[in-house]
Amino acid sequence: MAKGTIYHDPTFGYRDEYSGREILRLTDYLGHSNHFYFTDPCWLASGRSLLFTSDRANRSNIYRYDLDDHTITQLTDFAERRRPHACWSEANARLYFWEGRSLMELDPASFNERVIYEAPHGMEPGERANPTADGRYVISKLQEPLATDDAGISFSYSGFRRLHRARPLTRITRTDVATGETEIIHEDRRYITHLNTSPALPHIMTFCHEGPWDLVEQRIWGLNIETGVSWKIRPQDDGLDLAVGHEYWFADGERVGYHGARRDGTGDHVFGFITWDNRDHVERDFPFRSTHFHSLDETLVVGDGSPAAVFTHQGVAQPFIQLFRWNGTAYEGPRILAYHRSTFNDQHAHPHPRFTPDGRSILYTSDLTAYSNMYLVEIGDFEELPILDQSVQPRHT
Repeated sequence: MAKGTIYHDPTFGYRDEYSGREILRLTDYLGHSNHFYFTDPCWLASGRSLLFTSDRANRSNIYRYDLDDHTITQLTDFAERRRPHACWSEANARLYFWEGRSLMELDPASFNERVIYEAPHGMEPGERANPTADGRYVISKLQEPLATDDAGISFSYSGFRRLHRARPLTRITRTDVATGETEIIHEDRRYITHLNTSPALPHIMTFCHEGPWDLVEQRIWGLNIETGVSWKIRPQDDGLDLAVGHEYWFADGERVGYHGARRDGTGDHVFGFITWDNRDHVERDFPFRSTHFHSLDETLVVGDGSPAAVFTHQGVAQPFIQLFRWNGTAYEGPRILAYHRSTFNDQHAHPHPRFTPDGRSILYTSDLTAYSNMYLVEIGDFEELPILDQSVQPRHT
C-alpha cells in the first residue's frame, strides 16, 4: 500500500473487568500497531488526531489516526523492513524521522517529503529526530558502528549491555530545518539515547547515558542546544544510591519526571520530578513499581505496572494501567484504570501509557490479543477506581 491509503479498522468497546471503565480498542489488523514512544510528540488537530506506527502489507509505516471518525491514513511508504521512529513538530506542522541515512521532513497534509540532511559515512544515524519547541532545529544523534564477527539474531535489548560496555563515539547533532546545516553540539564515548527536547524551551533538551540502570553512574543529563553546555539532572552522586530513568518532560516544558529504585533492588520504588536546572526537587516513595510512568504535571501520574508474565523481576505480575494522585505531600494509589495484560515483548508491546493532551484519557498499547493494538480509556473519577493492593490477583486464564 502507498501513502494516502485509507484504512477503517473496526473499533471494539468493552468494559474492564477490574475498573468498570469503558475501553475502546482503536486498531485491529493482522500486524502490530502502537502509538509513538511515550516521550515523543504525536498529537495533532488539538488532540483529536494522533500519529502511530503499524505493520501493514508486510511493512512498518507511520499512520495518522483521526479519533472523530476512526479513519486511519498511511503517511509513509518505507521500502525497508524496520519499525520507524518519528516526532511531530507542532510549530512546523511537520513530521521528522530517519529513512536510511536521510533525515526526512514530511507534510501529512500533502504527503510531500524532503531530505534535510544526510548522515556522513562512518557514523550511523539513530534515535528519533526530535524537533525543538520553536521548530527551528531537529535534534538527533550519530553513533559509530560497532564491529563484530559474531552472527546473532536481534531481539529486544539484545545489544543493550554490549553497547553500554563498548562506549561508542556518539554525537548529538543540531540540524537547521530550513538550510540543512548540521552541527555537533555534544560528543562523548557513551551509549547515549532518549534525546528529548523541551516542549516549551527551544534551547533546552535532555538525553541519557544508557545501559542497565544499576550500572549507569548518571542517567539524566541536560544540554543547552545553543551553547553545548551539559549538566546532570537529578544528580545521582547524592549518597542515596538510586538508579533512576525513563525521564520525560511535563507539559510545562520546565520540569522533568522520572522514576527509579535502589541499585541493589531493595526498598521502595520512587517517583520524582525536578526542573531542568535542578530546582524544586520532589521525590517520593511509590507503593508499587511500574515499568514506565507519564504525566502532564505532578497531580496525576499513570504507570503500566509489569508484564503479564509472572517470571518478571518484580516477582508477582501486576499488568495494570495504574493511576497515582498527588495530595500535596505524597502520592495516593495506585488505582486500577485498566487491565492491559501486555507481554512487553519488544517496544511495540510496551504499554507506554500517556495522557491525552486534555488530561481526560489514557492512550496505551497492549498485545493481549496476540497483536499489539492501541487502546483508549477515559479516566473519570479517581475515587471510583479500585485500589490496587496485594489482594488483587490478575486473571491469566
